[in-house]
Amino acid sequence: MAAPDLIPDSEGAGRFLPWVVAVMVFFAALAGAAALALHQATGTWRNDLANTITVEISPLDSPSGGDGRNDDSAGARAARESERLAAVTAVLRATAGIIGVRPLETAEIASLLQPWLGDSGPAGLIGDLPLPRLIDVQLSATERVDLSALAKRLAGIGPGIRIDDHQIWLGKLVRLSQSLQWMMAACLAMICFATCAVVIFGTRAAFAAHLEVVELLHVMGARDGYIARLFQWRAMTMGLKGGLIGLAVTAAALFALSRLAADLEGPLFGDLALSPFALLVLATLPFLAAALTALTARRTVLRELSRLP
Repeated sequence: MAAPDLIPDSEGAGRFLPWVVAVMVFFAALAGAAALALHQATGTWRNDLANTITVEISPLDSPSGGDGRNDDSAGARAARESERLAAVTAVLRATAGIIGVRPLETAEIASLLQPWLGDSGPAGLIGDLPLPRLIDVQLSATERVDLSALAKRLAGIGPGIRIDDHQIWLGKLVRLSQSLQWMMAACLAMICFATCAVVIFGTRAAFAAHLEVVELLHVMGARDGYIARLFQWRAMTMGLKGGLIGLAVTAAALFALSRLAADLEGPLFGDLALSPFALLVLATLPFLAAALTALTARRTVLRELSRLP
């Protein structure tokens, strides 16, 4: 037997509930997508930079003089830089706790600068710059390396040799990312609270508008759970409808943002595309919204029924 239609879709304030839920799901999906993207980027940064340091060897100062002396000095300077690179590499490989040492080629250093200086090539702007030599160092995950003592040994080789410890700025970046994720979680909590408040007010209005029918059913012996299910089913239907609308708008917005953010993907941001798991989580939002509206409507109706004589 079909349940009586106590709350038609086109009647009263209830007809606005799907649109309210759609807006809430849209903002919740954006906040959730931002939190998931930050979590994904943080994991990428940790995987790429965990237990690694970079040793930077600054180029030697260019001498002054005539063209011939400059050419001869350039060759001597290149030889001295090669000797410094070999000495630094030897010290690093002899240090306990270092399991990998790889000097970067000039082409690799130029590719790291390309996102900021453009595709000028070795013969362009990048080729004219006095680029430092970089050494990628892999640290052991179990044996600690005394970076202060290592820096002193490297300083004994010559000036302009320094250690770039990624963990210092990576820790700050991770803490910032985690703070932003907590802010997104707080936004989600506030959205859920606002959604519940809207459903409560809408359900109370519908309950008051159909109070005569509810009292009649109550007098005829209808249980509170049966009456609550009538409101619950209607709220769930409208919540699911609004959630699907909000998810569709969110999908269009995220697609547009992904196209705009394609140019930002690089060494710092990495791949900004959401993972399949993140997309699956976002796809569940309409069903969570429907469950939230249904549960809120049911509890509201049961509370109102408990006040009836």
